[in-house]
Amino acid sequence: MSMRSRKYVSVSADYLTTNLAYSALLSVLPLIITQQIGSASIISGIMLGVLSAAARGSTLFLGRVIERVSTFYLMQCGLGMTVLGLLVFSWMVEALPIASVVGLILLGVGVSVVNFTLRGHIIATTADAKEQTSFFSLVSLCASGGAAIGPIVASFMQKEFGLLPFVLLLTGIYVVAFLCTGVFFDRRVYIRTAEEASEKSRSSVLVTLRGLLSSRTTMPVVVIVVIGSVMNGQLFSGMAFEFQEFSSSLLPAGVFFTVDAVAVICLQLPVNMLILRIMSSGKTSSYCMGVSLAWYSTAFLLFAAGTLSHTVGIICAALILFSAGECMYAPLTNVAMVESGESMPLVDVLNCRLLLTAVGESLGSFCGGFLVPLFIAQFHTAAPYWAALALIAACTLGSLLYPTSSSRRYNLR
Repeated sequence: MSMRSRKYVSVSADYLTTNLAYSALLSVLPLIITQQIGSASIISGIMLGVLSAAARGSTLFLGRVIERVSTFYLMQCGLGMTVLGLLVFSWMVEALPIASVVGLILLGVGVSVVNFTLRGHIIATTADAKEQTSFFSLVSLCASGGAAIGPIVASFMQKEFGLLPFVLLLTGIYVVAFLCTGVFFDRRVYIRTAEEASEKSRSSVLVTLRGLLSSRTTMPVVVIVVIGSVMNGQLFSGMAFEFQEFSSSLLPAGVFFTVDAVAVICLQLPVNMLILRIMSSGKTSSYCMGVSLAWYSTAFLLFAAGTLSHTVGIICAALILFSAGECMYAPLTNVAMVESGESMPLVDVLNCRLLLTAVGESLGSFCGGFLVPLFIAQFHTAAPYWAALALIAACTLGSLLYPTSSSRRYNLR
């Protein structure tokens, strides 16, 4: 097998297995936590928020380590930490539920390192832009395939066999990824060597973030990135609780997550074409992200209606519209941040994007993990919560397009 084929096989297999395992865990994690801690406990929201923050933003604090360690050893360490966190969580969640947050932190850091390393390995080993594009398209398909399969596997395993066999299955999947890395990964690939990382390139992320927040040009992008991340954070927190309310022997909760994953696969190309068409008319990437907020708002209104009427068809329609919002929001975060902060260091702008999405998704996971079960326990419905999210998205977009003072109108075109 050629080096190129080995690279494609190893990275694709890693994307498939790690996304399958992680999506499987996330789809049942809110249920596992609330079964041990209580359905209306603020601790469940904190635990989901901590995992989201660790999985999204922990590599921001590991930059110097990442620069000096090859992608082979980064992957091995990341996968090992993920398995360790999974085992610690599964043991502590039954013995001492609150302390199981340590396992979730280890798990999140491991997932963050693995995802960062896989993206960096592709860029470091693929010089041609066209090949990079085709490579990322391939691994995105593998990731989406894993995300579609994982929740169904989780629903079956959790229902039929319980927590321990489910954790052992996830551990086995991560071991497969570990072996794929050991067999196929080149041990001499670095994401960025220490020699290449000059002191000038290490400018402060906080300084860049302060600059983004203080500028009327960049502020709307920052707001949209955070609010969009809050919306995305609902899928594996608040929405997971609602899916459990709809689940039955004929309709396991995992099916709803699969609907989202399959919709993302089917909608990504049409949405990309829509983005290109909008931007070719002179609109900015920030404008397209504003459109995604409108889609999120409509999706959560539909979701509220579906939960009130207990209608699966409306829930699925809301999920498809939510997926369309994901398809438009996710690819444009880097583009919009770079466009808005073009006079600032590129590395810091991208790190700011990572920080903002980590804050937004962890906040969304906390709110969904705490408020949705609280609403369901107290009022037997969380429809007001979903309506409030729809209102937040709509008001955010409206305040950026039509602020109260015309002199402070943001340039969201």
